[in-house]
This record gives sequence, structure tokens and C-alpha cells, in this order.
Amino acid sequence: MNYNFVPMNRAYASTIVDTWKYEQEYSIYDYANEADHMLDEEGWGRGIFAVLNPQGDLVGELSVEFFDAQGQPADFCNFDDQALISERELWIGFGLRPDLVGQGFGVDFVTACVEYAARRFGYRGEYIRLGVAMFNQRAIKTYEKAGFQKFDQTVGEISGKTFECAYMRKRL
Repeated sequence: MNYNFVPMNRAYASTIVDTWKYEQEYSIYDYANEADHMLDEEGWGRGIFAVLNPQGDLVGELSVEFFDAQGQPADFCNFDDQALISERELWIGFGLRPDLVGQGFGVDFVTACVEYAARRFGYRGEYIRLGVAMFNQRAIKTYEKAGFQKFDQTVGEISGKTFECAYMRKRL
């Protein structure tokens, strides 16, 4: 499937926050838990994007962050500073609309997100990175099929709960 990446806006963000509910243990990924991030207008079109299918339907979201060597993120207002971006690591996060999960779209969606993020920011780093809860084996398998490999493990917090998490990276 071809995807169109557009700046997040209030209508898309509200739909994601208010209606995207994942089942069972995956409910930690419900966007109601990420409302502050999704509704952060400063990030819309800078680091937060809506993902549309060819018919213009909202099917996903992409979030982009740039971290320095100390793990500190760049502010969205600095995402146009190519010198600063070239010194940082690109981390991505994304979500597929809940009714599309498990339908075979994952690898293409992840690949499209990676390609868009690298192209949009002219990123020339060695890797693109992401984090995922270790219990989420279906996501880990999808990321591995998309070319990501685990490189570290940590304990992280998602929606106020503590989880073992894997850091994964894909060589560009």
C-alpha cells in the first residue's frame, strides 16, 4: 500500500486520541495515554505526522525524535536545523489504526515510515532506532522483517507501567 504523510492536525489527533483503542495487553498503546504528545500543535508537521492511505483515510501516525549522545531530545522548533539534526540519532515511533493491526500491513507500514522520516529530514546517520516492549512479540517480529535488529534492552515505562523494553535499530 502507498502511504501519504501529512502534518498532524486537530481532527486527526482527536480521532487518534479518542477512538484508537487496542485490545487486551496492547491497551498500553492506546493514544488516550499519549494525548499530550498527539495534541502538541508545535510538533504537527515537524515531528508528528498523520499517515493516510491512497483514499485519504487516516490509517496511522508517525512520530520522530532526535536524541543527542546524552539521550536528550531536540525541541520540535529545532528540527529544521540540519547541523543539529546531523549530530543526533533519529528515533521513530508509529502506530497503525487498531482495526488494521494483524492484517499484514505492518512491514510495509514500518518501511514507509522509516523511508519518509529519513527523506523528510535529510537524515544521514548510520541507524534509525525505535523502542518496543518485550512482550509485544508481534511488533518485534514485524520490525525484524522490516530490517531492525535488537541492540539493547532496558526497563522502561509505558502508560505508567514498567516493562522490559528492547531498543532496535535499522542500518540505513
